[in-house]
Amino acid sequence: MLKICIWMNIPSHYQSAFFQALERRDDVDLRVGYFNGASQDRAAEGWKNDYAFKDYEFCVESGATPDALVESVADWNERIHIISGYFSSELIEWFCEQNATWCHWSEMPGIRLADLLHFRMPLFRLLNPLMLSCKRKEGLQIKNHALCAFGQGVLARRAFKQMGVPNEMISDLYYVPEGLESAEPSAQMVEFAKGRKIFLAVGALCRRKGIDVLLKAFALQKTEDWCVVFCGLDRASGVYQALARKLGIQEQVLFLGAYPVERIAEVYTAADVFVLPSRFDGWGAVLNEAASLGVPMIGTDLCGGAWHIIEEGQSGYRVRAGSVYSLAGSLRTYINNPALTKQHGRKALEIFQKNFTPDSNAVRLVAALNERGDK
Repeated sequence: MLKICIWMNIPSHYQSAFFQALERRDDVDLRVGYFNGASQDRAAEGWKNDYAFKDYEFCVESGATPDALVESVADWNERIHIISGYFSSELIEWFCEQNATWCHWSEMPGIRLADLLHFRMPLFRLLNPLMLSCKRKEGLQIKNHALCAFGQGVLARRAFKQMGVPNEMISDLYYVPEGLESAEPSAQMVEFAKGRKIFLAVGALCRRKGIDVLLKAFALQKTEDWCVVFCGLDRASGVYQALARKLGIQEQVLFLGAYPVERIAEVYTAADVFVLPSRFDGWGAVLNEAASLGVPMIGTDLCGGAWHIIEEGQSGYRVRAGSVYSLAGSLRTYINNPALTKQHGRKALEIFQKNFTPDSNAVRLVAALNERGDK
């Protein structure tokens, strides 16, 4: 029996199905602890703010000392703790002092640097290796004290190696929200499209999410047969609506606003191609959601999930983050070959069902821990 305690920042519907899949297993005894309660910012984006804790979940007191934190887990010293240093480096240091068994789990680092640089991606690509080399102390802590490092795919693996974590210590552990159930297409989107095909983007309207990149890339297409729908909270106070007017594409762009999570399938079902134009996304769980409904995808090379859920030319396309012309080329491929949407959509669903269900991620985690326990 694997006794596991996973430490997270906040409750998330993107993770809850994975935890439930772990809890259902006969070979796992699970606890999940949260450092913070439901986020009001996330609630504004459509997340549920009345999260109902399961029997295996708990929320710790903010600012508590590490020894007080683990009091919530009576048998903490018998468990494998899975945690990210981004949430509580003090707790990790305490685990090291107590010779507890712990694993690091995170996306690729870099979001703070990217934000500091105002998501100027050429400069970020230049400075990010330097930033990672400055995190070698954290890498040595993982190397010397952790059981292993779980990363959100290839981008996290690359970052860990630059931090000094040995390759043999690194395993993949993805973000795997529950697949969406097909729903009636969003009536508002259908009415707006009026028979046109739809490029859909889901996420907050902000610079990090590359909203301006998608608007500019679409404006280059000069097509009357497609439109763009943005679903997400406007964090830019109308800047992107103004940009759409400036580009002369306002009649082809719908800003839908935030959508409640329990109805988000309506939005994906109405789309023909999903686009994640983010300048930086550690994973991008919206790719999982799109794939689960058989929607082909375009994602950027600085979105972790785009390296795994997107198989180039099979389930979609991967483009250079921040590049209008790179994204424009992939948009044009679908505009010129609309039949590809069905073909790529079928492949996207196949990839999701094979590798990105909550149960498959539970198998992935248990296998990695058992493998290291046997060594």
